[in-house]
Amino acid sequence: MSSQGRLMAAGMPAGQAVQIGLERATGLVAQGTTKAGALVLVAQANVFATVSSSKGAVLPPCSGSPDVAIFNNGSNALSVYSAGNDVINANSAGAAFSVTNGKGCVFKAASGGQWIAVLSA
Repeated sequence: MSSQGRLMAAGMPAGQAVQIGLERATGLVAQGTTKAGALVLVAQANVFATVSSSKGAVLPPCSGSPDVAIFNNGSNALSVYSAGNDVINANSAGAAFSVTNGKGCVFKAASGGQWIAVLSA
């Protein structure tokens, strides 16, 4: 996942960089009830407006990714999945991490395909 600034620094036209390298996404709607159907995140900061029961999102691959922040402004808990064989905290690769409504969470990329989740109080 690249930022707009990094894409433009690499020579990409600004208009294209804005479409590809989203740094912030707002008004998101959670999708799918499994990892396979969940919304794939492309931004570093993600604000969910609608989270129906058991809906989710998938983090980008951990390797080389910047921190990813999620705020759940929906009415239900958001299921967050890791990509591929990555894990969140000590969960298994397919397990969801729950971000309760009204909470924020920062996912920090660690070594070995592990995301460390820091959930707000």
